[in-house]
Amino acid sequence: MNVTLRELGSSLSRNKSMTISLVVTMSVSLFLAALGLLMQAQADRTENYFGDRLQLQVSLCTDTSKAETCIGGAASDAQKEAIKEALRDNPEVEDFEVRTSQDNYESAKALYGQSDTGRKQLEVLTPDRFPESYFVTLKDPEKFDGVVSQVSGMDGVNSVLSLRDLLGPLFTMLNSLRWAALGTSFVLILAAVLQVSNTIRMTAHARRREISIMRYVGASSWHVQLPFLLESLVAALISAALAALGLTAFMGFVVYNYLRERLGDFTTWVRWQEALVVMGWTTLLAMALALIPTLLLTRKYLNV
Repeated sequence: MNVTLRELGSSLSRNKSMTISLVVTMSVSLFLAALGLLMQAQADRTENYFGDRLQLQVSLCTDTSKAETCIGGAASDAQKEAIKEALRDNPEVEDFEVRTSQDNYESAKALYGQSDTGRKQLEVLTPDRFPESYFVTLKDPEKFDGVVSQVSGMDGVNSVLSLRDLLGPLFTMLNSLRWAALGTSFVLILAAVLQVSNTIRMTAHARRREISIMRYVGASSWHVQLPFLLESLVAALISAALAALGLTAFMGFVVYNYLRERLGDFTTWVRWQEALVVMGWTTLLAMALALIPTLLLTRKYLNV
């Protein structure tokens, strides 16, 4: 083991510039891959919060509603049943989900609890201040006028909101950012793999005499490959650590200090739990990118 570690240190010292170049390239590619995965997690979180993008949100009247259809105050049981019956009979409706005042209060806590201002607002609100609502899934996202025109004028309905119109720009932005990050990451990952190949080729050429002696004295293939594998693994772990550091800075400065504070009343944003999962996946990706090409290329260049 001591001999292997000395060989590893010697190899890293000889290939210092190549190793640094590999670490920089892999760090940037892993960071972009992590951002792409984080964007996917954000899209999933937003969709889970609001429901399917094909939905309409029908909010019922409360005692404080100002709409003309809420003159009688909070929606009565008879009005609720009439609204449900209209939704069941409408040919544009595939299904609908009932969310109680308590459900909507819990959603508001998740949303507004992200910022100090939102938490202060929630202190004076109780579940009965939130309306019961129906989340309506449409058969065709382009055909919702019939549902809106039928339900919006019914007694007991405060408002009808199209989540598709509300979320469309956000999902478009998230998808664009995700694919841009993943696409750029793929190009840089390819460059990193080529750098791994070039590093192994140059190192094998520089150590050809040592490798010949090792083969002559009967060293196993694994013993010849091990320093190269360890060198790639060290570079991968350093790259993963730097990518995780970059993602930590992104979460701290962008998500928690800006998005959650200033846009926290729009959707729920990713938390540290999702970021840690992404860091774990990028670390595994880094190890795979380092070890798999190294195993294949050492067999080619070392003839082991």
